[in-house]
Amino acid sequence: MFKPIPVPKHSPWVSQVLVIRALLQREIATRFGEYSLGFFWMLLEPLLGVLVIGVLLGSLGAKTAPPDIPYAFFVLNGMLLLGLFTGAMTTGVNAISANVGLLVYPNVRPLDTFIARFIYELMETVFSFTLFCLVSMWLEVNISLANLDLLIYCFAATWLMGCGLGLICGAIAAHFKETEKIVMVLQRPLLFVSAVLFPLTAIPAYAQQYLLYNPIVHTIELSRKALFPYYHADGLDIFYPISLAIVSLGVGCIFFQFNRNFLTQNR
Repeated sequence: MFKPIPVPKHSPWVSQVLVIRALLQREIATRFGEYSLGFFWMLLEPLLGVLVIGVLLGSLGAKTAPPDIPYAFFVLNGMLLLGLFTGAMTTGVNAISANVGLLVYPNVRPLDTFIARFIYELMETVFSFTLFCLVSMWLEVNISLANLDLLIYCFAATWLMGCGLGLICGAIAAHFKETEKIVMVLQRPLLFVSAVLFPLTAIPAYAQQYLLYNPIVHTIELSRKALFPYYHADGLDIFYPISLAIVSLGVGCIFFQFNRNFLTQNR
């Protein structure tokens, strides 16, 4: 007689970690498995975006950027943070619809799909930023990691704000399919109102007071201030985006909790 194969039993926390890891691996394979460059495309994608912007706005943007910071590195720093925010927000919108086939399994919960996608966006940004620093040092661009704690705060606050809004939009998208299109439209102006292409000091003073209501401006400018030793910017406060990150994440969890039963019914 054949002996039954023992199935290892895990605690709920261990099972959830294993599910999230499997969803994360699936996310990477889905996005880059069909490309010949594979995982390296995740690192090259932001660089190509900077190349396009450099071709379109090169001469104009270089005049407004600080003279000791190459414009490409100036823009790339801002695009990494903006991409972290919009990436987490966008992937949260369609987290359920993209993984609806996996929700039939009892171990896969709707929240797991959000967490896996949020972790992926953070991993992509961390790898891209690491490559950014290595290339900067190789080209002898004047950067410093002395204020690494401030950089971590900037990236963490930006990511958590995106995660919170991603949870909110994902819960709304389960009821209204048009949410994804609306989010995409609302994200487009962020490139121009988040101090990505131009420093805050290049904007007239009367407009700066309005742009400072945008928390992404604070994280982008503070990250530049921490990374580039001679970069100067005033009127910034790291506690403002951190506070909004906590609030948005809390509201996102409440939205998800109220819609949990509805999301579960989509299994």
